[in-house]
Amino acid sequence: MIKIGEFQKLRVVRLSDLGYMLSDDNEDVLLHFRQATKEYKPNDMVNVFIYTDKAGRKTATESAPIITFDKPGFVKVTEVLPGAGVFVNINMPKDVLISKDYLPYDETLWPQKGDELLAVLKIKKDMLSAKPIGRFDIIALKRMVNYIEGEDVNAVVVRVGEKGLSLATHDPMYIFVPNSQLRGKHRLGEELKVTITKKIENEYYGRLNAQKEEMIEPDKKIILDYLDKHHGVMKITAKTSADIVEKELGLSRKAFKRAYGGLYKDRVIDFDEEKTFVINK
Repeated sequence: MIKIGEFQKLRVVRLSDLGYMLSDDNEDVLLHFRQATKEYKPNDMVNVFIYTDKAGRKTATESAPIITFDKPGFVKVTEVLPGAGVFVNINMPKDVLISKDYLPYDETLWPQKGDELLAVLKIKKDMLSAKPIGRFDIIALKRMVNYIEGEDVNAVVVRVGEKGLSLATHDPMYIFVPNSQLRGKHRLGEELKVTITKKIENEYYGRLNAQKEEMIEPDKKIILDYLDKHHGVMKITAKTSADIVEKELGLSRKAFKRAYGGLYKDRVIDFDEEKTFVINK
């Protein structure tokens, strides 16, 4: 039986106008001329990977996929289909779908074209597709890589959770960034620079924020830009809830209060019970 998603040695039984017809003596598949690495003649044995074409038919190629059922890898998003999922390039003639079932319910958190996802192959309804892998799958890979506290690494978001972001480096190693160390929303597949803060067993923890002293000036600018767009007045004060602060300014409550306090101390802003306003000097 010719199995989708696997390499198999098949025999050339004849040539067609499009390519070589291969067989396991029970079933035939087409190896298109463009997917062959050299010329073959009848009875030659060819090692090919089996995928499904746009019509759902089994088709052969001599190209090797980036990922398999048990070998994960980073695959690039080539197309986003709202309501359906995203297509990714696995080094096959046809891209495969990662279903919306494996993506956040909020589509604004879906990966964008050009983003990368850490995934493995799967078969759904006799069609080749893919699915992202998660925390325990990444940890189980046990890569021989060690990061040190304070080291900056690039990592890709693999899960957007209630308590923070799960990320994977290209090694890949798993890193968790708690909400307290985030600034605004981040999407699945987004590549971020993470500073390692600690390691517990096989898991790393990190932060996206720069140190407080480095961030306070940019955070002040965020507040002042917001005030400028709202004619120097905003209905946000030090007592405003964290949810509203994050929604309107993209800042955590701690970051907001540091910058807000700095602007007040510098006599740039003042406030009353309901609003904050720029002091006109």
